[in-house]
Amino acid sequence: MRILTYFVVMLLLTALFGIYSTETEKNVEVLAKQNSTLQTDNDNLLKKNSEYESHIIELSEQVYELQAQLERKEAEVQKVDRSGKTVRYKLTDAERDLVECVVTAEAGGESYEGQMLVAQCILNACEIGGIRPAEAIKRYVYAKGRPEPTDSVVSAVAAVFDKGETVTDEAIIYFYAPGKVKSKFHESQRFICEVGGHRFFAEQG
Repeated sequence: MRILTYFVVMLLLTALFGIYSTETEKNVEVLAKQNSTLQTDNDNLLKKNSEYESHIIELSEQVYELQAQLERKEAEVQKVDRSGKTVRYKLTDAERDLVECVVTAEAGGESYEGQMLVAQCILNACEIGGIRPAEAIKRYVYAKGRPEPTDSVVSAVAAVFDKGETVTDEAIIYFYAPGKVKSKFHESQRFICEVGGHRFFAEQG
């Protein structure tokens, strides 16, 4: 009787194990299929992500190009005054008044050529530094006085900023009056010329 019971139990256990193994195998197959599906989905997502990144890069390049075109057009617009004539550096009315006053303060008693040189220093400071006249005048410590501009200075500023006329092709920025002050700093820069009471310099190196 005990032997029979033992065999019955073993048969039941074997049957149960078989059922469990079958279910396990089915579960494994289901999980394997799900994993394969997830892997495929992941690959598709990675592919789409790569396509999106390429598209974003392409769009970014297009945006940069459009910005560059806009900047070039703005630069061209700035070089044209109301009469349609091309100008070298477009000044606002306030900036023109400021530059004329500073040139008058610095070189009001100098020759027309000397006045042009001072105006050229301010223009070069603006163009080289990518700044506007007010900042250039402050950065390079040009005259703080604001006397009424003379007709000669008005013409000199217009010749330099509007027409692009120059006394020298060198990028002069600094100048000082040796008859009034001594300046080791200015003399450490690259000397270009001396006109009237001023010596003019470009940046060293």
